Amino acid sequence: MNFNSWTFVLFFLVVYAMVAPMRRYSTLHKWVLLLASWYFYASWNWQYLGLILFSTVFDYWVGLHFAKTLHPKRLITISVIGNLGVLAFFKYANFVITSANDVAAAAGTALHFSAIDVLLPVGISFYTFQSMSYTIDVYRGELKPRRSLLDYALFIAFFPQLVAGPIVRASEFFHELDHPKRIPWKETAYAITLIMFGFVKKVVFADSLAAATDPIWNNLSGSDPAAVLLAIYGFAFQIYFDFSGYTDIAIGIALLFGFRFPQNFNYPYIATSLQEFWRRWHMTLSRWLRDYLYIALGGNRNGPTRTQVNLMLTMLLGGLWHGASWNFVIWGGIHGLWLAIERSLLFRIPGWQSNALGMRVFRWFLTFHLVCFAWIFFRAPDLASSLLVLDKLGDLFDASAGLAALQMLALALAAFLLLHFAGARYRLKHRIGEGPLWLHSSATLACLLIMILFTPQFSAPFIYFQF
Repeated sequence: MNFNSWTFVLFFLVVYAMVAPMRRYSTLHKWVLLLASWYFYASWNWQYLGLILFSTVFDYWVGLHFAKTLHPKRLITISVIGNLGVLAFFKYANFVITSANDVAAAAGTALHFSAIDVLLPVGISFYTFQSMSYTIDVYRGELKPRRSLLDYALFIAFFPQLVAGPIVRASEFFHELDHPKRIPWKETAYAITLIMFGFVKKVVFADSLAAATDPIWNNLSGSDPAAVLLAIYGFAFQIYFDFSGYTDIAIGIALLFGFRFPQNFNYPYIATSLQEFWRRWHMTLSRWLRDYLYIALGGNRNGPTRTQVNLMLTMLLGGLWHGASWNFVIWGGIHGLWLAIERSLLFRIPGWQSNALGMRVFRWFLTFHLVCFAWIFFRAPDLASSLLVLDKLGDLFDASAGLAALQMLALALAAFLLLHFAGARYRLKHRIGEGPLWLHSSATLACLLIMILFTPQFSAPFIYFQF
């Protein structure tokens, strides 16, 4: 049940109509939301409903037993291994098998390990991280264990963010449950506007870009270098509109149900360093990796060399979290390596972090194109395709390359960046959120009109639903 489907719209309207008259966060209110969330998850594949139920009960039990055991470290180890073991089996088993076969073949030894016939459960990466954050927080003493299994189950399965985030902390979610507040009409109106923003980003911009660039990615060998470059930039914009659009929808829906979720995007393409980019892109994942992986590895507490190693390991594992492919490992490695270079070298160069306009533009240009370069490995279906893209880019200076295509791309890029920078500079989303009811209504109607006039025939699933 994709967010951009009429089936989901009907599902949401039915659920909202049921819970709206109820006393917020009463037992009945929670049960309706939980059952609706389980139904939503089962609509993808009902066979994996048992998996999320097992994960829920397992970590709920672990959280309760920290206070009862003399060996809390042993218990948290069991929890982490259990969660990562399930994730590894469904997401990485075939990757390990295929890699072992390839390595053996390269060494001249024939291995014939057979792939496992298993489907990747939708959203497993996201709800596993949420579940792990709960048990780790309880183990650290930063959160009291939740006594109500109903509350904990709703935290894991709540359908707006179940499939692709934002990754919400248990403390944030339970705070909303424990402190129910009346949602004013203006905030309700803003939630609707935010949902409409998300749909415009997805069905107008992301899907239009997908329709233009997917044929190029699917036929790299037959595409000229200018078209390949267009596809790289196009995907950079597509994934932003796609994922930030989903996030807007998820945050808006959650707000209608009374949950205020953390921000997940903050104009990432205005970043003037890769460090700043990760403070603006998929912010809840960045926060999770920082708090539960980077700091756990030692952070920056053990000297500069260890800090760079920790950065690299964090980004490599963050890349692998996205998918079972060497492409994702390379994507994470590029980010990790440049983050280390920034911290150890670039930030120490006198004048590098100057606020002079020319220097800011140079840093932005470098950061943006580094991010786009890394997107090659994120988008290409396999390593061979990624190398083919790099080979194509080596021919960009060929006089036969499509100059008109490059000019059109430059215009499209300029238009996007102007909107991106303008949105950040004038805090457009914030101003609408703080604005009067008529402004919300106008923005919502404008979104409807844009979707009516410009929605393409082509429709693509949300990119992050595959993770």
